[in-house]
Amino acid sequence: MRHVPNILTVARLLALPFIVWTYALYAPGAAWTTAWIVLFAALSDVADGVIARKYNVQSEFGRWVDPTVDRLFFFTLVAMLWYFGTLPWWAVAPLLIRDGIILALIVPSLRFSRDGPQISRWGKVSNLILICAIQWFIIVIGWSFFAVGATLYVASGLLYGYMAIVWLRKARGGGGAAA
Repeated sequence: MRHVPNILTVARLLALPFIVWTYALYAPGAAWTTAWIVLFAALSDVADGVIARKYNVQSEFGRWVDPTVDRLFFFTLVAMLWYFGTLPWWAVAPLLIRDGIILALIVPSLRFSRDGPQISRWGKVSNLILICAIQWFIIVIGWSFFAVGATLYVASGLLYGYMAIVWLRKARGGGGAAA
């Protein structure tokens, strides 16, 4: 049971090329095969967290790799929907920028701490709503889910940016209030 969460995370990462390939077969139409793969991948993300917490099998690998794979997962899905003409550039740009910044901050974060990224409830809710929207775009049109999910997703990215600044100040020893 100890390695199950990490195996699920790696499986989610390895699913990305299959997701893009199956979507390419049907785009711009309804890609039900892709939707099923994305659904199972999203559920594996929930399962790895539940298993890790329930059986107390969190690992340093999972602490860093799981959130990184989550960002790569959303980055790839959103870029795929743009590439195949399902979503316009202006709808995907804020999401790609958000995840690009978070992915770029992972390496410097590793340098200053071993605590791992702090995941907010707001981030989890925005992920859930956005994955629902992505599912609808893969099989039909999902603008209502997308609008809510994308707004929360970008807002949670701003929250993560703020949290990273506070965290880095603490890690560098400058976390106290100015005297």
